[in-house]
Amino acid sequence: MKKILFAVCTEGSGHTIQAIATKQFLNKNNYDVSCILAAEKKVGLPKFFTDEFNVVTFEGFDFVFDNHGKVVLWKTMLKNVIELPRLIYAFIKICKTIKQENPDTIVNFYEPLVGFSALLFPKINYISISHQNAMTLDVYPKINGYAIQKFFVKLINCITTIRAKKVALSYYEFNDDNVICCPPVLRQSSYDKSDKTEDFVLIYLMNQDLVPGLIEEAIKYPDIKLECFTRLTRNFECPHNLKLHKLDGKLFQEKMKVCKAVICSGGFETTAEAILNNKPVLMVPLPNHYEQYANCNDAEQHGLATYSTKIQLNKIPTTPSNNTDWFYTVESKLKSIFNI
Repeated sequence: MKKILFAVCTEGSGHTIQAIATKQFLNKNNYDVSCILAAEKKVGLPKFFTDEFNVVTFEGFDFVFDNHGKVVLWKTMLKNVIELPRLIYAFIKICKTIKQENPDTIVNFYEPLVGFSALLFPKINYISISHQNAMTLDVYPKINGYAIQKFFVKLINCITTIRAKKVALSYYEFNDDNVICCPPVLRQSSYDKSDKTEDFVLIYLMNQDLVPGLIEEAIKYPDIKLECFTRLTRNFECPHNLKLHKLDGKLFQEKMKVCKAVICSGGFETTAEAILNNKPVLMVPLPNHYEQYANCNDAEQHGLATYSTKIQLNKIPTTPSNNTDWFYTVESKLKSIFNI
């Protein structure tokens, strides 16, 4: 049996969900994932993720956000330059873990420090899986501005695909000679649908600093019931129609199946899960976050979601896209990628 090691970017929950879903697929085909390399976060790693893996943590690259959830690019760059010795130490720890585990294959879900390790382990096969791998291709819809962030996406794409088989996750099928196009990689339980619909809107916020804006909207629309999941580290006073939950992967999935609509940030994975469950989707990208704006534009251009620059309950679409055939080809794609 081949030994497989995972590495995952822990910014948001999208890449961690992809890792869990890929592990489920590999386990079903008698492959075993020895452990997963993951960057620590101040708020901790979500329990639904740590319950699934033997996690080896390190101190990785960090984004800096302001009080409104906006990415502050210059602070992000300065922080990580100042903390370069910490990143070098993390890379040494990563390499020691790889040497100790001695895997046949490393599957990298967009973790740049692990991408560099491909230069030191030429006998190990690398597979790079991310939706970012699609974003720099000619077929991907383009948006104006964000020159510096676009440069960093290209740079990280180059780093995470060193010597790797490149897999580009996409809401829809496309052809490109440089990558393998693959549907969203979702947990097996995502495909179990419910015939029941309850009268509430499900919300996922990547950053709890966006909660005050949600509270304002909830007060404006008291007849709309809202249930929101985010990484909570403090208490909020909420109106009667808003319920806040700490991140809980299982409960979130249960709510996804029965809600009447979904509001989420501009992340790829939650949107994909909502589309699969035939839910109307309103995407709200984090301010000054190129990847999230690009995801929103991509989904809207292909008729899969609507997006708004801020949470606005009156902009929730009333009908889903019902365009999910592509999503159900994921298993055959993964078998091809892993040569099963």
